[in-house]
Amino acid sequence: MTSRIRNLGAAGAIVLLGLLAGCATATDAPAGAYKVGAAYQVTLGREWSDVSAMLGVHERGMRVLSVDGPLLNRLYLSEGLAPGESMVHSTVKEKPTPTVKADFTPQETVEFVADSVAALGYLKVESANLRPGRFGDTDGVMFDLTGTTSEGLDVRGEGMTAVRGGKLYVILFLAPTEHYFGDGQAEAESIMRSARFGA
Repeated sequence: MTSRIRNLGAAGAIVLLGLLAGCATATDAPAGAYKVGAAYQVTLGREWSDVSAMLGVHERGMRVLSVDGPLLNRLYLSEGLAPGESMVHSTVKEKPTPTVKADFTPQETVEFVADSVAALGYLKVESANLRPGRFGDTDGVMFDLTGTTSEGLDVRGEGMTAVRGGKLYVILFLAPTEHYFGDGQAEAESIMRSARFGA
């Protein structure tokens, strides 16, 4: 753990230690079937922790999981966001909280996710490599994200979105580019492929 803290820099280490001290608010997400609300489930290949409360996630229908801690990797799972609902609450004064629109195109769903990540304080957030995907039995779009933290740490993301029954479903894996993204990418992709509605 010491080497991980050293790699984050002083500011990141202080935040990380504070989050570790509050680990009592995290709950287990064991390997195996994991229900994301009432609509669908995914299969976790290893044990994760639900860190939604640690991050102060109060958005209806959102869960955030992590393996190594929320500064090192995050997996966002939406239960299904209706028009007007949000994936995150903006922490940046100049950026309004992005909300779902009823007439989103596939590209606009990706822009919504990128704008949501930027609203959390990440800088230079860009999406790329949009490609067809399957979210359970529903056509969706997969994409990559890049950005940096305010301390200058490069982050990468890979995600998938789909609209089903008038709601937006999102799975997004986000982690520092160095080590943590590559370490968790295969597991994140497996989780995305495992999504099953009506489970």
